[in-house]
Amino acid sequence: MVMILSSPDDFSTNDVIDWLRYYNISFLRISINDIIKYKSVSISDFEFNIEFMVNENSYYLYDFTAFWYRRSHYNIFINKIVGNNKIIKQINKHLQVETNEIHKLFTNYIREKSINNYNDISINKLEVLKLATTIGLKIPDTLITTKRIAVSHFMRKHSKIITKNFSQGIFIYNKNKSFNSITNIVTKEIFDILPEEFSYSLFQEHISKIFELRIFYLMGTFYSSAIFSQNDPKTSVDFRNYNKDKPNRTPPYISKWKGDKDYKSLEKIGVISNKTGFSIDLKKVKKINTDIWMNI
Repeated sequence: MVMILSSPDDFSTNDVIDWLRYYNISFLRISINDIIKYKSVSISDFEFNIEFMVNENSYYLYDFTAFWYRRSHYNIFINKIVGNNKIIKQINKHLQVETNEIHKLFTNYIREKSINNYNDISINKLEVLKLATTIGLKIPDTLITTKRIAVSHFMRKHSKIITKNFSQGIFIYNKNKSFNSITNIVTKEIFDILPEEFSYSLFQEHISKIFELRIFYLMGTFYSSAIFSQNDPKTSVDFRNYNKDKPNRTPPYISKWKGDKDYKSLEKIGVISNKTGFSIDLKKVKKINTDIWMNI
């Protein structure tokens, strides 16, 4: 059985689950909305197991052969004593610490069978930028500030700047609408309505793209795809601002499986990445880009 920790509204998780069902692989999907209650722990020379409940269903940790952390958080039940005096508060604090010890045992065990782990959620984008500079990668000039005057100086330094989240971003849903934060150009109209002081905000030098490479790393291997989003005003700054009338997130040809008709590798479209370096054949890219947009 596969255990999946993910948010209940994550569509990518739904896609993976479709494949699990196709291959008749049983799974348990949990999120912060599900209550996990540890029932017992067995440790001996011959046995190790944890019995736990998710909502009203009981499971044994030994029955899970794989774990995938996608997103969301654990919601661990703590059997606290009812009351509000000082002694009860101290006892409840102790009960929480002991429950956390069981939870650590639980997460350490599944980490050995895991794709990703819970600590991945704490990746700091700012640390990643800083790390990139230490290993020789070029990054766009970046500023985090609360001052309008600092943004003004930054705009004079660069011909065009963008603003984006430096955390995971905002995703708000209700019954009829959704709201999410994406990367945007800081236009004169936006700058003019900025207050003199505001919350921490990130601004970056705008880098015009030839096209996008989205690279997925899994268990020692990099999987790359190209997204030709630069010619559409709706997606030229952030491809997540999807154009449903002219989709370009998964372009023709490149998304084909190896061996399928019309499959083209990244090398064939002009992108070469190997031990000796990284290069882009702009003539090949332009031809593929033209072919794609003419057929949309």
